[in-house]
Amino acid sequence: MKVIHQIIILMTIWAMGTNPLMAQEQIEKPRKKVALVLSGGGAKGMAHIGVIKVLERAGIPIDIVTGTSMGSIIGGLYSIGWNGTEMDSLVRKQDWGFLLSDRQDYYSQSVINRERQNTYFFTKRLTMGGKRQVSDVGGIIAGRNLEKLFNRLTQGYGDSIDFNRLPRPFACVATNIINNTEYDFHSGRLAQAMRASMAIPAVFSPVRLDDKLLADGGLRNNYPADIAREMGADYVIGVLVQSKERGINELKTSAQILGQIIDQNCKNKYDANLAITDIPIAVNVSGYSAASFSKNAVDSLIRRGEEAGMANWDKIMALKRQLGLADDYQPVKLHPNAEALLPVNFREDERQMRPERDQVLGSVGFRFDTEEMVALQLDGLYQMSKRPLDAELTLRLGKRIMAKTQGIWAMKNHAKMALGYTYRYNDFDVYKKGEEDYTLRYHHHQVAFSFLGVGIRNMVLDLTARWDYYRYAQMLKLAPVGHDDLSFSDDHFVSYHANLHYNSENMGTFATKGAKFQAEYAYFTDNFGDYKGSTGISILSAMWRISLAMNHRFTLQPMLYGRMLTGKEIPTILGNTIGGQWYGNFIEQQMPFAGMGHIQWVDKDFLAFQIKAQEQLTTNNFVLFKVAMAQNADRLRELMKHHTLWGAQLEYYYRTLFGPVGATFGYSNVAKGVNLYINIGFNF
Repeated sequence: MKVIHQIIILMTIWAMGTNPLMAQEQIEKPRKKVALVLSGGGAKGMAHIGVIKVLERAGIPIDIVTGTSMGSIIGGLYSIGWNGTEMDSLVRKQDWGFLLSDRQDYYSQSVINRERQNTYFFTKRLTMGGKRQVSDVGGIIAGRNLEKLFNRLTQGYGDSIDFNRLPRPFACVATNIINNTEYDFHSGRLAQAMRASMAIPAVFSPVRLDDKLLADGGLRNNYPADIAREMGADYVIGVLVQSKERGINELKTSAQILGQIIDQNCKNKYDANLAITDIPIAVNVSGYSAASFSKNAVDSLIRRGEEAGMANWDKIMALKRQLGLADDYQPVKLHPNAEALLPVNFREDERQMRPERDQVLGSVGFRFDTEEMVALQLDGLYQMSKRPLDAELTLRLGKRIMAKTQGIWAMKNHAKMALGYTYRYNDFDVYKKGEEDYTLRYHHHQVAFSFLGVGIRNMVLDLTARWDYYRYAQMLKLAPVGHDDLSFSDDHFVSYHANLHYNSENMGTFATKGAKFQAEYAYFTDNFGDYKGSTGISILSAMWRISLAMNHRFTLQPMLYGRMLTGKEIPTILGNTIGGQWYGNFIEQQMPFAGMGHIQWVDKDFLAFQIKAQEQLTTNNFVLFKVAMAQNADRLRELMKHHTLWGAQLEYYYRTLFGPVGATFGYSNVAKGVNLYINIGFNF
């Protein structure tokens, strides 16, 4: 028996030597528990990561974690093994603009829906409940992308679980807005608890849980040190990321006033919880707000968290000694589940999806520019769940008015058929030789039947039959330099179109990789077969461009484009026009040309080349330089015999959620003088 007893002892010692965690648990004496409490504060909560890195450097064992809002996200991840270094890397590589929206992954969308994303700054999805009642509640942002991220980061803990059984016991706070009471998560789905705790009212949709409607916990308990004590904490280390009190002279902007309202409403229990904190670590977050999610802001906030932690280093080490631990002691470092480290797949195959319930997708676009001043565009898309039918209504308000309605049938082979009506009222000035020639105002009615075939994700082929009717309201002659024989008379066309769209660009406005190609052949008639007794009018147009990244900031983008018309008698309204910043800026067939801010007619055959240099100064600041050259003639064989048109422009733009904001300075030998153009918002 003595021999057997000795063998058992030897085996136990061997097992302890091969299992560091078990060995450490055996060696450690029972000690008092330490809790880490992380306050809410939106983006300012990034500072929590910096403090955690200092605590890990000091070798402080954390036994309990509680948090609110952003503190619940950082705390929830820390409780399941994400360490400070891993979270530092995680938050720096995120596209926060995308995460804090409901936008779909850019490449997972069809070419048509990518254009929608580059037109509207705000889109809201409303799901229809029983008897056509809207079932979505509150919040501009539903938080779909955040939910996908949280579900990935908490892999291994996706089921409903007791949070006390996590590697580090955890709790977080939400507010039940049904009765304005505090709701503490001690169990459930971890990702859902984190999502509920950070649901800022009116910004993020609240989370439904049984008979409760849960929103941001900061409304009731923004710094939950009391919960940590209830969970058995003997010592509390707290991280505070609240902004300093603002006086009346510091509340000048709407953002500052909103921030003040939020801060004042998050003071419940704050003083009492601060009083039971052993080591309060207040981070200097001046200059940053709850919405400071830029890369530079995230970097600075993490660094400030580290600085605040190091400023309390002596207190932290004193606590370590109170716990009976040696200065060089280091607890076993935890890590998240391996699956949690895999990339998040935000892509969805639109072609295979119908909504589970009928839904309405509403979008809003707003822009200001020095040509049209103010314009607003609204779009509503109604999608049926049980039938492959969609209905869409688009309304544009401004100097130029547009109303469009169409019905869409989505077929099983991913193709679509659409029947629509569009009304446009156009009002624009036409220039010649750099001087204003005349103002044209007209009504345009269009009925179109289209067949759209989607071959691959980046490509769309559509065939369309159209009826167009133009009724001219006014042509106001302004200068003697115009066409002496120019006239406009009401006209109608029956036309047939074949379009090929290809787009692999990684973003709509400031692309750094990918290519875009678009080609169209159109045949115009006035009686389904010919035009005014002769062969109909044929129009061939094409555009190709590619983005070539020279380095991580500088991109070159060459573009080749043109339009050619053939026919015995071509109405002016179908002719070639150039000028402006974008395709179709004033009129459907308008082509952009560097240095020209206004529209001008050119000859029947037009071919142009443009090169754009784009420098990304910071995350959202861009400087662009464009040079364009073109040839035009009434006969293709004479294209290179005419003088060359050229233009250049320098642009500065700042990228915002509402679209690009900036100015353009240009000059062209087609126009006189320097052109200045100011733009706010997406183009439509």
